[in-house]
Amino acid sequence: MSENTGGNAPTWSEGGPVDSMSGDDAKAEIKSIESDPSFAGEGKLDYWSRQNMLKRRDSLYRHAYPENVDKPYSGMEETLQKQGITHETLEADQEKFAERDYEEEKKKTMDALTSHFGGEDEAKKAISQAKDLLHRFAKKEDFTFLDESGLGNDPELIQKLAEVARIFKRGGKK
Repeated sequence: MSENTGGNAPTWSEGGPVDSMSGDDAKAEIKSIESDPSFAGEGKLDYWSRQNMLKRRDSLYRHAYPENVDKPYSGMEETLQKQGITHETLEADQEKFAERDYEEEKKKTMDALTSHFGGEDEAKKAISQAKDLLHRFAKKEDFTFLDESGLGNDPELIQKLAEVARIFKRGGKK
């Protein structure tokens, strides 16, 4: 077994290939994963490492408890309840993370636009021009798509829309 330690690594020990493990070894590793703070989202594990941890747990569970594989979320509800995680807390966390991610994305966009346009006032002007252009030509579905896809905060798209708006303002002349 290799010990994953340091930085953003989980504290559990990852065993070898799941298919070659005994059921007891798989159960022991499941217990190790579930006791890791990162499993409940409390650790500072990056997104992809946490996804790998969750996939590993799923593979181990399927190997250790093959009789429960066809049952949806088998074993997960009990584990989540032990961790104090309910449907309500999951929804609250999703809202909190979505808001945090939105604010983070908004800041990154503004930083990129400020850098590109040479100042915050110029960046705000470009955002305003891009919005005006969209309000003039886009449909409601287009706004929904931009919001849901995250493209509404894409600095390159905002730059291009602002450029098109300036071209329109000049009467089509570059």
